[in-house]
Amino acid sequence: MKIAILGAGALGCYYGARLAESGQDVSFIVRSAYEPVTQNGLHVESVHGDIHLPAPQVYRTPEECGPVDLVIVCWKSTCNAALDTALPPLLKENTELITFQNGMGNAEAISRSVAAERIYIGLCFVCCMMDTPGEIRHLEGGDIRFAPFVSSEAGLNRAQAFADMFAAAKIRTQAFREAESIQWCKLTWNIPFNGLCLALGGISVRQLFTMPEQVQRARAIMEEVCRTAENRGYPLPLDIVRDQMERTAGMGDFIPSSAVDYLRRRPVEYDAIWGATLQRALDSGTAVPHWQKLAEDIRMRLSE
Repeated sequence: MKIAILGAGALGCYYGARLAESGQDVSFIVRSAYEPVTQNGLHVESVHGDIHLPAPQVYRTPEECGPVDLVIVCWKSTCNAALDTALPPLLKENTELITFQNGMGNAEAISRSVAAERIYIGLCFVCCMMDTPGEIRHLEGGDIRFAPFVSSEAGLNRAQAFADMFAAAKIRTQAFREAESIQWCKLTWNIPFNGLCLALGGISVRQLFTMPEQVQRARAIMEEVCRTAENRGYPLPLDIVRDQMERTAGMGDFIPSSAVDYLRRRPVEYDAIWGATLQRALDSGTAVPHWQKLAEDIRMRLSE
């Protein structure tokens, strides 16, 4: 299978490197890191074992890469307006797409270019950063949950095939039938912790956990996300709040992606993570006052 990583930042480079190490034919479509990766290769410093790809297949544009069997979309949702021009050069008759993007609405955007039945969602539970172009620090996690955008038995079987491919690359995986169920699972972390680290000025998880009132606030927001998921017909595991809080407490100096984007003055994925999801909560009739206050705080921070 020929695979293209579209938007090969920290997350895309990490998973692409794992796939390449396992023997898959992986092409990385990168921007700012093109020269460093071309000259020095791709380096991953990982808690699960380091990787060095001395000569990865790297391209500046989808046109240079050409058609592939599988496109994994890893760029931020703020770039989705470019999907209509970025995807066609990568497509052939039966090309499949997996979105590793945050939040909701990404598969819908991809479906403008690709049949919905060939789109899959991958939810990545991972802490990784690219402090220097071409050099990835993988700090924690890495699990991926896969589901078809359009729920079906055939879609579930194909999602399992993708899960098996990543499992062969030393990634813990699971396949599910319903995409929204796994989206809410990841949003229980992304909405409170990505949001609070951004709203508080671009701080790390370690800094957040020095503020007991903010830790309690994170828990309250997470509980609201869980109630929303349940009201929409996707109840989450009863212990998810406890597990997420314990896992996050050990993330140390990790700065979530939206906080990094804010610090680097890049567009922030507000709509995908907090906007569209909050609207679904309100449409379901769920009371989410802590979540609404967080969204307001984020908008104020971004307006500065």
